[in-house]
Amino acid sequence: MNRNVIRLITRGCLILAAILLTGVATSCAHRLYARMQPDGWSAQPIVNACRFTQDADLDSATGTPVGDEGYYLYILTEAAKWDFSDAKSILISIWMHPYGHSWIILESPDDRMEFGQTGNIGKKKPRYHEGAMKRLDDEHPNPIAYLWETMPDGKLQIGKPDRPPTFVWRMPITRLKYQLIYEHVMNRKYDEFDLRTNNCTDMAAEVAALASVNLIHRIRLTLPPETEVWFLRQRIWKDTKYRILEFSTPEVLEVDLRQLAQFGIGSDYTEWYLTLTR
Repeated sequence: MNRNVIRLITRGCLILAAILLTGVATSCAHRLYARMQPDGWSAQPIVNACRFTQDADLDSATGTPVGDEGYYLYILTEAAKWDFSDAKSILISIWMHPYGHSWIILESPDDRMEFGQTGNIGKKKPRYHEGAMKRLDDEHPNPIAYLWETMPDGKLQIGKPDRPPTFVWRMPITRLKYQLIYEHVMNRKYDEFDLRTNNCTDMAAEVAALASVNLIHRIRLTLPPETEVWFLRQRIWKDTKYRILEFSTPEVLEVDLRQLAQFGIGSDYTEWYLTLTR
């Protein structure tokens, strides 16, 4: 049986597994950390040194953010429940749920606006997971290098996306911070979308920094040169410059936002948003 037939069979099996395991996968906890493994895989969220910037507006008694009445920043995440525990797990979980998203809401006493960054839609170039899988099929020496590509299909999302969030976090902001964020969103460049440096989660984290909160949103993956894909041993990279991959992801961001809400820094507004959109 040749390699192409094996790939077709195993992909069919994975689609069936996705159908059977969706209920289980959606209830699993985020697995964001993996110590260095014998094959060379590891995963580590990248932690910021300081939670707040120097110009943060904080309550002197509690050390939590304060703002002007009616002004709020919301950060919304749709986590795909990717499993970073090993190379095989991340490939399967991305195959089952290839997309996540992060976006924001700006609220004033008079208005509420929803913004985000979109891209990687596959019209001009294959989407990231499709391009990497195609290079695996073609036995490219560095199939993972496709994740270093920049997509020319980025744009500003205005309004609600066609997907519900898995978590919504709200924090108070001042009128001045509201204006600063609004101007940044309107003047920011959106035409290029880059997985490693300029994706939807990067955009949300940029806005949070303007509101004086440094969010944990990036992950560092150390990738093995080879791993098992579709029951076949496949090369992931040959050039060592592709051994380390760092990028922002809704998985890491959502975990951080949930922890902040538990510590009283911002609040969980998920139910409010889901009720609002019904």
